[in-house]
Parts: sequence; C-alpha cells; structure tokens
Amino acid sequence: MNPSSVASESAMDDDRAHLNPNVSRFPVEVCENIIDMLYSVAIVDQVEDSRALHRCALVCRAWRVRSQRNLFYSVVLHDLPALQKFSAVLDNAPHLCDYVHELTLVGRTLHTTTSPLSLLPIILRGKLPNLQEVTINRVCEDEDWYPSASDSESAKSLQYLPLHPRFAVYFSAFTTVSRLHIVDITFGHFNDLARMIDSLPALRTLHCAGVRCVTLGPLPFNMKPRADEIHAPARPFAPNLQELRLAYLDIHCVRRLVSACGPRLRELSVTVPFFHDAEMVLPGDPTTESTVGVDLSLCSTLDRFDIWLDPELVTEGQSLDKLKAMLDSWDSELPLQYVQLQPYYEQDFTRQGFADLLGTVGRVLEELFQDSSAPPSGYGEVGEQGGRWRIWVELYDWEVWRGWWWTHVQKCFPTFAKSNGLTMTFNPPPYDLYQWKDSDVMPTTPTTTT
Repeated sequence: MNPSSVASESAMDDDRAHLNPNVSRFPVEVCENIIDMLYSVAIVDQVEDSRALHRCALVCRAWRVRSQRNLFYSVVLHDLPALQKFSAVLDNAPHLCDYVHELTLVGRTLHTTTSPLSLLPIILRGKLPNLQEVTINRVCEDEDWYPSASDSESAKSLQYLPLHPRFAVYFSAFTTVSRLHIVDITFGHFNDLARMIDSLPALRTLHCAGVRCVTLGPLPFNMKPRADEIHAPARPFAPNLQELRLAYLDIHCVRRLVSACGPRLRELSVTVPFFHDAEMVLPGDPTTESTVGVDLSLCSTLDRFDIWLDPELVTEGQSLDKLKAMLDSWDSELPLQYVQLQPYYEQDFTRQGFADLLGTVGRVLEELFQDSSAPPSGYGEVGEQGGRWRIWVELYDWEVWRGWWWTHVQKCFPTFAKSNGLTMTFNPPPYDLYQWKDSDVMPTTPTTTT
C-alpha cells in the first residue's frame, strides 16, 4: 500500500466509484485475473504493485473489490504517518481487516527517532486477525531504487533499531504470524533480536538477511542447553520454528539460533563463507562459545540444508574446512537429506566463475560422500548407506544455457551423478539480482540437454 494514498481508501470504499460501461469491453473476470497479477515477493515490485492496485481500485465499482483484496492482502508501509493512516482506514472500514495477510515496513525511518516499528503492535493491536507474514526492511542510504528522503524521514538517525522495552510483549499479540523477514536491521543486543523472534507464538519461518547486533551479550536463558531438567525453561525458544534462513548474519548469532532451534528445524539456509562482524562486541569470555563453524549435530529433524555460495568462498582460506566440518556434523536418522547449492546472487558471478566454485565445493562433498556411504552398485544405484544425501543445484538462467549448466554440474559431482543423487532445477531469471555478470553472452558451442 502506498503511504501517500492510504488516506483516500475510505473514499475508495464507498459507492462514489461508479461502473462506467465504456471503461472496458472485456469480461470483468479477465480484468480480475490481470489485477491478481499485481503481486510480487520482491520488495521493489511490491511498492510499485501497491500504487497500481490503488489506481485500479478507483477505476470503477466492478474493479473495486478485487483491487481492495489484493491491495490489502499485502500492505506496504513506509513510515509512522503511513502506519497511523492505515490504522484509521481499518477503523473506518473494519471489513478490510480480514483482507490483510502480509505486512511490510520498509524505508529509511526504521533506524530513527520516528521509527514505526515500536508502535506497530500497539496501533494495530487486535485489528489484523489473519496476519500471517511480517517483513521489516531498512533501506540503506546507498540504495537508489527507493524514493529520496522526505520531510518525515528527517528525524535523528540512530545506530540501531529503537525498541520499546516491552516491545516483545506487544508483538506477541500477533498470534497468527507464521513468517518473519528481517532485512538490513541492526539491533542493540542479540537479546533484542531473540526476544522479537521468540515473541511470535506461531512462528514457523524466520529469514534474516544483513542483520547485525551491536553487542552479542550473554546467551539468553531460554536458548541455553537444557541438560539439567530442573533448571530447564518451561518453554523452549521459538517452539514452532521449522525453517531458518540466515544470510550475512554473524557466525556467533547463527550458531546460537541453530543450536536453540536445531531439534525442531526441517529446513536451514546459510551463506558460506560465514560472516564475522568485526564491529560486534563479543562476550568477555571468548571460551564460552566455539569459534569454528556451525554444529548441526542437534538438527535431528533437518531434511533440507540450503547453502548460498558467496564469491569470497574462493579467497577465504578456512571456509572449505568449516563447510566440511559443518556437513560432517550433520548426522540424522532421516532416510533422505537434501543439500541445495545456489549463488548468492547470480549478479556477483560470471557463469564460468560459479561453475568453477561448484567444482571446488563438489570436491568437498564428494569426499564426504566417499567417507560416509557405501560405493555405488554395478547398476549405478547408491549403496544401502549411501542413499541419505541428494545434491540439488538451483540455477536461474535462460533456456539456451540449460545444457551447458547440466554438463558442468555433472562434472562437479560425478559420484552423485552416477548414483542418481544429483538434481538441477533451472528457471529464467525473475529479477536483475538473478542475472549473471555475463548475462548477455551466448554459449560458444551447441549443447544438448541430458
């Protein structure tokens, strides 16, 4: 939802938008299908889609209901005035409350004295019975896709997200939220991040990208290992969390979240090499936490592990050893486990550069495969113990490159390819982030798809 137009939603909701028979000769169902296409998971497109939907809702009465449902299904708010106007719209048109399933706070005001986040759960308390997803996305100064700063964004800038001391208590009122996305946000303490996560009782999916903590601080009580049942917390940390996606989060924070949520995780995603935040204040006793990699031994229910590969993996000396140690610690009794590999993002690689990186990672995985599984049988099938792992390479590129990629992927994982343990998913690039540095180049030789 465009904050500049929220105030006009009340007018849009009455009968002043009349049907004009000359507006379109197409059946209204065709128009509704087109309106339904105005939805995107990318925040850049969400901003544009909300503006387009608002205009559609003002065209005529026949378009109004469908446009409103889409407009309010995924609401985008940019600052505190937009939040206040949105709340007023819901008060004037209570039926719109049921439409809201996704809510995004995006902009440059989150790290200011007028940050809308602390007031969000207070202003909207009890108004969003069907809210399922919350996204908190700070726009950095160097991002030119977002509009330039307005007068409302002239408030004093802060080093980190200002949260009310009782924010977690208010945030817990969103009992239906199952997905939380936090992007480019800095917290004063790790405990602030942990309390936000733990406050949502129905949370199943957590995605943190570019999240920082100024101070790590001591391990929160309900994240500590529960070896002594007498002192165990009554409720485990984020008890319903099953999918954890962590990109460019300091390794200490990653380790804490994986350790606390591991016994319940079904899917885990991390970037490699691991990120070390040089500016984060660590605990006074460095021996309290391991300094090497991530331990997956507690992830007893994990059946899918996504690894986002960064170009720095080539130059970061110890990362491959840490990657091997992390995968080697994954000892699950599940009959099948998927390791998914993909670039983070394609725009940072040439095609050949990523193919070479896959070959390097492939040697690590092939060595682990040889160490942990029986050799393939004469019919090319995996041995009794070797059927546990499957390698899944996800790529975005144009169809003409499919054969080239499949040839290289098989070369990177020859043992998995022979044992039917290798899969490649291939889709066209949906956004610029998914286009390679050499995206305009064509394959030099004809290739065939296997």
